[in-house]
Amino acid sequence: MLLTIKRDTLLKPLTLAIGFVEKKQTMPILSNVYIKKQSNQLIVIANDLEIQAMIISEGEMSGEDFSITMPAKKLQDILRVFPSDADIELYLQENKVQIKSNNTKFNLQSLPADHYPLLKITEQIICQFSISQQKLKFMLGQIQYAMADKDSRIFLNGMLFEIKNNNLKLVATDAHRLGLISNEIGEQLQNTSSIVPRKTVLELFKLLEDTDNQVTIKMYTNQIVFDLGNKEIITRVIDGKYPDYERVIPLGNDKLCLVNREEFLQAVERVSVIGIDKFKTLTLEAQSNSLILSCRNEEHEDSKDEITINYQAAEPIKLSFNIVFIRELLLNTNAPELQLAFYDNQRSVLITIPNNHEFKSVIMPLRT
Repeated sequence: MLLTIKRDTLLKPLTLAIGFVEKKQTMPILSNVYIKKQSNQLIVIANDLEIQAMIISEGEMSGEDFSITMPAKKLQDILRVFPSDADIELYLQENKVQIKSNNTKFNLQSLPADHYPLLKITEQIICQFSISQQKLKFMLGQIQYAMADKDSRIFLNGMLFEIKNNNLKLVATDAHRLGLISNEIGEQLQNTSSIVPRKTVLELFKLLEDTDNQVTIKMYTNQIVFDLGNKEIITRVIDGKYPDYERVIPLGNDKLCLVNREEFLQAVERVSVIGIDKFKTLTLEAQSNSLILSCRNEEHEDSKDEITINYQAAEPIKLSFNIVFIRELLLNTNAPELQLAFYDNQRSVLITIPNNHEFKSVIMPLRT
């Protein structure tokens, strides 16, 4: 017998790691997870040759120390059919592993653990610092939706992690919108930056907890490591030059509009009920102390709503935006009020949080 263990002691780390399993089957072993028992710890590792997660689980278990690989998705599906408090037994039989609980048995193919391509750190560290998991999760949540997805410009399919003047700056853009959030790091750090792949960012967000527990970030030339104590991500960074994001942040937008975020979001949801045209157009018109929202659909039907705002400009302004961009901003920006700063009917809008210099969002209007 290899191992006797409670179901959740194995299932929980497996569930956290499974998002890192290779789905395109470039190598059969990458559809497996690497499982290692070491004393009273169970270590579960998954990677796709670019990104690797290691999850450490502790609990009551018995059996000798071992390393093995097993099909990730099949193992997860099997464990889910057992009760949460079930005792699971694993037996190794040549190139198969038997999974047993009471009278139920499954036999899965296995591949040798020493064939598993574990990612290693082979470079000198450039920069290392720590931040609370809660803070980093908050920062990622504020802007991660602005990353590009499958863009031919590979450097847009990720998030910039930049250390500059002892500040951590996170930047995401798909060339039509941009999100920036910063946080002061109380350490003297070397200025450096890395573009972290989109998949890494999304999976890291899932692993981070809403606690003051620290995550240590280690930056290398071609890799970055996120060490959460009992969880660790090693990822290769995207090779490329990130756009000069500071150049696209408008400085002269002087038509200021203060709006309640929740009221704005509810109005957006209401006007979108009729459906929207192929350009996903949401038109905003700020005048006096009201913001008028309107949409049209392919059948030339339309909707309109109006909310109260504080608009600090003499002349009205009217722009159209991709409604998805506005909606995702409102859903993810954790603030009661937002300030929208316009320049004219053609240029980008700058969205900030009053009395907060850490967050900025820029959205380009649609050409109508």
